[in-house]
Amino acid sequence: MLSTPRKIALVGTGAWGTALAVHGVNAGLSVSLLGRRPELVARLLETHEHPALAGAPPLPGALDITLDAERAFAGADAVLWAVSVQATGKEMERLRPFLPAGVPQVATSKGIEVGSRRRITQVMAEVQGSTSGLAILSGPTFALEVARALPAAAVVASYEPSVSLFLQELLSSPTLRIYRSEDVAGVEIAGAAKNVIAIAAGLVDGLELGQNTRAALLTRALAEIRRLGTKLGGSPETFSGLAGTGDLILTATGNLSRNRRVGLALAKGATLAEALASLGGEVAEGVATTPAILEVAREAGVEMPIAEMVGRILSGSVAPREAVRALMTRGLKEEKG
Repeated sequence: MLSTPRKIALVGTGAWGTALAVHGVNAGLSVSLLGRRPELVARLLETHEHPALAGAPPLPGALDITLDAERAFAGADAVLWAVSVQATGKEMERLRPFLPAGVPQVATSKGIEVGSRRRITQVMAEVQGSTSGLAILSGPTFALEVARALPAAAVVASYEPSVSLFLQELLSSPTLRIYRSEDVAGVEIAGAAKNVIAIAAGLVDGLELGQNTRAALLTRALAEIRRLGTKLGGSPETFSGLAGTGDLILTATGNLSRNRRVGLALAKGATLAEALASLGGEVAEGVATTPAILEVAREAGVEMPIAEMVGRILSGSVAPREAVRALMTRGLKEEKG
């Protein structure tokens, strides 16, 4: 007698949530993709294509795409949240009555909540009243490439080793290799901060400052991400791994990076509103995260000059070329990681 396959529920019909849902089906799982926008859900059901995943295969027929939360969560062994960081708390609160008890709740978005300055698992912990079963999935994973089943790797972190082990085994496949970690804070800070730096990398490339400049930017940016992350309790090794160096390289150099595209547009003279409008409704988490992570850094007493530059550019207080000059003429010092 055949056993019933494990089931996951994905919350969020953006590019990333849809890509993860496709991965789940390809990995042999039963998958429900829960949307909130009737028009998008109807389009996905009718066309079997996601507008932000052009070039990916058609959505698999076995994927259950629905607006019905009770149906989506029924029998789920894990719930993956692919909603923007700024919307996750409200969406989790709205769906709380339907959530299955005792199953892992996995954050897959990367950023810091504006106002509260909380990491995403901290937001989720407040809604559910505990940290039990919470995890974060992160790493160098563009949605389109995951949807195309191209080989990739990611890391899942939880305070409970049993949870990260369960999720590692549940989500791993021949096309997505999952590593596990207990460093929730480090993985989340790395994921949030790299989006800010990707905007800076887009600015550098848009200004045509060269590959030397980009290499120096990414190296020094990683140093300031590590300073902040370790000050907040993260492990130094995390920032050399998939959630740190891996995701930073991908997001800062890959053409599919929405945050990098924002930087490119700003460097070419677009306003922030114009740059965001060009993303076609998808979210560049680094824009909202920049001021939030700068507040976190100041509170922690950590200097983040590159992130500060991005913040000043996004606020309109300095032009991109002026910001680069300000960085290059800072006081000279010894390199210490």
